[in-house]
Amino acid sequence: MAGEANPQPSAATAAGRLVGHWRLVSFVEYRADGTPFEVFGPDPKGFITYLPNGRMSVVFAGAQRARFAGAWSGVTDRQKAEAYDAMVAYSGRYTDHGDRVVHHVEVCWIPNWEGRDLERTLTFLPGNRVRLRTPEQRFGRPQAVQDVLVERVE
Repeated sequence: MAGEANPQPSAATAAGRLVGHWRLVSFVEYRADGTPFEVFGPDPKGFITYLPNGRMSVVFAGAQRARFAGAWSGVTDRQKAEAYDAMVAYSGRYTDHGDRVVHHVEVCWIPNWEGRDLERTLTFLPGNRVRLRTPEQRFGRPQAVQDVLVERVE
């Protein structure tokens, strides 16, 4: 709308920037004291996908997750919990605001996140890479910052 202070980027702008399939390169969390922690280890795996219709999904995991032996019925609760703790998975809609993206979570591996909006700042880098970073504060309180680097899959 003319005169609007913060106009929404057009679908074409969003499509040129985010639409596609992106491979996880690194996922680093910076603790309150600034100490970095590789959430999924040095060789994480996974993807985030942005579709032109405004839908997105993400599945990230540690490359070192132990494989289960035998039938699913024989996998212990502890083994399941360890695998669950070494991953992130959610899906929903997204809104591109130019310098940031908001993921509107509809289904998630953590049920309490369903219905939440997850904001990430965007930094487009050379080599078809994008850095997604969580805000330093949430609800007025400092929080650990997550820094996710992804690379477009051709």
